[in-house]
Amino acid sequence: MKPFPRISPQGPVAEADRVSAIDFVNRVNWWFETWDVESMIDAFTPDAVAFHFHGTIRNHAGIRHFFEHDYPYLIAGVARVAGNHIVDNDGDGVVVRYQNLLVRYVEPEGARALGAGQMVERQNGLPGIWLYSPMMDRLRRTADGWKIHERYIGGTTTNALLSPADHSAAAAAPFLPELG
Repeated sequence: MKPFPRISPQGPVAEADRVSAIDFVNRVNWWFETWDVESMIDAFTPDAVAFHFHGTIRNHAGIRHFFEHDYPYLIAGVARVAGNHIVDNDGDGVVVRYQNLLVRYVEPEGARALGAGQMVERQNGLPGIWLYSPMMDRLRRTADGWKIHERYIGGTTTNALLSPADHSAAAAAPFLPELG
């Protein structure tokens, strides 16, 4: 993947578009954090493409497969924090550039206890920043609001000390959040 394109000094984006696009990106992060797979898939256009460090993922069927088979280890005990949003016009939509931090707040095995409102105290360096990725989402406005048409995850770094030993979907499954 090539580096992200340069940004303009000031983007002439309407304030309502800027605010709603940033809100949408933050909502998508929440759907990931709460493992709302249907909302996650619906956040993408049917012909969307995502360029991820696990590979290129295309269309809703490919996205569903990716979420169900490759992505679960990135969910339990992990919060997503998007920041430094830059929104520019992009043809018939907007492009949102931001930095995404995945904060490991508890080991996967302890995630459900925290989700139930318990206080968990650790002396093992948690919470800690586990993963850093620059992101670029090309959004298209639809009848249902913004949708991701293209997602680019830039060069990513992780703290291996916070990674689960087993990245398989089967290992992560018992600890994934359950929608209320």
